Amino acid sequence: MGLDVGIMHVGYLGRPHGVAYEFAWEFAHEASANGYMTGEGGNWAPFTQRQVLRFLDRFAAARAIDVQGRDEMLAWVRSLPWQDWQEALPLDDGRDAARDYAPVLDNEDGRDGGIIELHFNW
Repeated sequence: MGLDVGIMHVGYLGRPHGVAYEFAWEFAHEASANGYMTGEGGNWAPFTQRQVLRFLDRFAAARAIDVQGRDEMLAWVRSLPWQDWQEALPLDDGRDAARDYAPVLDNEDGRDGGIIELHFNW
């Protein structure tokens, strides 16, 4: 085993608009709860596609977002620079209900879709 050293580069994306902007703020709060390197004014967090889509569904239901608003949020989510976004996810097998399941780390078979690591800064 060897040691590799890399440099992280943050490339800020265009800000979403409308309901997608509201969703992005809630997404940033979700990242604070489940991410790492969380502090005042920013955080880093990895997510699987399934995690993000579930969060989007919860957000839309809690805010009674209509179909057009949900489509706007989904379009923004899909526009992010995902690693291996899947058009159709395999059926949920419930494995993420296990206490020791780490969605990003345990997704080696890609069952939970693509992965993305985001930095939120406010």
